[in-house]
Amino acid sequence: MIRPRNPFVIGRYVGPEYFCDRVEETRTLKHHITNGRNVVIMSERRLGKTGLIEHCLNQADIQSEYYCFFFDIFAAHSMREFVCELANEVFRKLAPTKKSILLTVSSFLRSLQTTFSIDPNSGVPQMNLSLGDIEQPETTLDELLAMLEAADRPCIIAVDEFQQIAQFEENNVEAILRTKIQHLKNVQFIFAGSKKHLLEEIFDNPSRPFYNSVVFMQLQPIDQEVYVQFCQQLFGAYHKVIDEALIRHAYRYFGGVTWYLQLFMNEAFGTTDRESSITDSSFDEVLQHLIDTKRFSFEESYARLTEKQKAVIRAMAAEYPKSVLPTSKDFILTYKLKTASIVQTALKGLEDKGIIQHNGETRQITDLLFAIWLKQRMG
Repeated sequence: MIRPRNPFVIGRYVGPEYFCDRVEETRTLKHHITNGRNVVIMSERRLGKTGLIEHCLNQADIQSEYYCFFFDIFAAHSMREFVCELANEVFRKLAPTKKSILLTVSSFLRSLQTTFSIDPNSGVPQMNLSLGDIEQPETTLDELLAMLEAADRPCIIAVDEFQQIAQFEENNVEAILRTKIQHLKNVQFIFAGSKKHLLEEIFDNPSRPFYNSVVFMQLQPIDQEVYVQFCQQLFGAYHKVIDEALIRHAYRYFGGVTWYLQLFMNEAFGTTDRESSITDSSFDEVLQHLIDTKRFSFEESYARLTEKQKAVIRAMAAEYPKSVLPTSKDFILTYKLKTASIVQTALKGLEDKGIIQHNGETRQITDLLFAIWLKQRMG
């Protein structure tokens, strides 16, 4: 593996050297997998569930003993889109490793209206699958699962943002998936998501099909002491120095949320020259640069809101970093939001746009940098 120029890599997993901690979580997840359990991983957004899954699936013993597939359905709205994502991931992962994959896929996936070919340079099979190629999603799903059931190794399918199935166009998706999954012997599932209340409703409600079918894992922030050591080691490996106080300042400011810490450290590392150091005095400068790089998109997002949504989101930003109960009488009176019904309507619109999210009984702005920008904007 080529050494990254900046060890605080954003948006992808590059190896265990650049992955912080999660030793116990990795051990627990591997334990469940190797014992044939289906798992649900819940966490706040950007706390590191995707990284944990990738880290676990990239362990040498898992790679040698299982076929692993991981896809995200955050943007999916139907069973057809779900099946399309799964089919593309299965083919993408298997094609380079199994030279007979073309014959295997062709024999199983008879319902697909697509063409298969061989790359003349690499000899690797190719499949260009689009939504239009899937005329019978349930049939294609049956064929995919049958193919994996017949594989020469156990298979692990990890689905990120699984709670999205509750929003699918079809009404019976949970029942369909549960019926198919419960009979599989060679395929296990990891279901991950960031909306705890929706996942609990799917998997912990006795009246729902997936009830009592999984083991739960809930991620917490990485321990601050572990994260401090991790950052100092990575800076040191590149002959740079970071002040411990700066790491702790960032950890407290972002509440230990992994993605924002990684983004902050990426920027801090990039502003530090080789054989140089960065101290806590640079915190505001690094933070402001991160906000400035997203200012245009923040302005666009804010401009698209209704006036009532703007009023509610400004009030929530004023309370940052606290989560709030925006329908409470005190909150409405403090920020002059008129009535609870008006606030509820605004909240529904903001949730639909993904701008706010539930945090237990309270709500918070999804993008912490957006919350900081709004707070700054209000002076």
